[in-house]
Amino acid sequence: MQTFREGCLHTVKRTGTLLAKEPGLRAFIGGEEHPYVRCIIADLNDPTRHFECRVLDEDDLPVAVGEPITLEIVRAITDRRSGQVRFDCRLVQ
Repeated sequence: MQTFREGCLHTVKRTGTLLAKEPGLRAFIGGEEHPYVRCIIADLNDPTRHFECRVLDEDDLPVAVGEPITLEIVRAITDRRSGQVRFDCRLVQ
């Protein structure tokens, strides 16, 4: 996700601890099939806050559960019924 603030374009990143991952998943996004890893991240500053993410274009993550991870947010998706927000991300290496 990119935002425009004060004349500059920047990306939004999330850093935290990888709590769980489910590799080897596939989804159609924009009419094309993409591999992704579903994961749950505990926020670095507030570990009680958890974020559900899809890490796009990855079959698996080179990060083990319990290790730190940084993701760049591509898109936020809100489930209108539950109010839950999920994120489509890319791995920052």
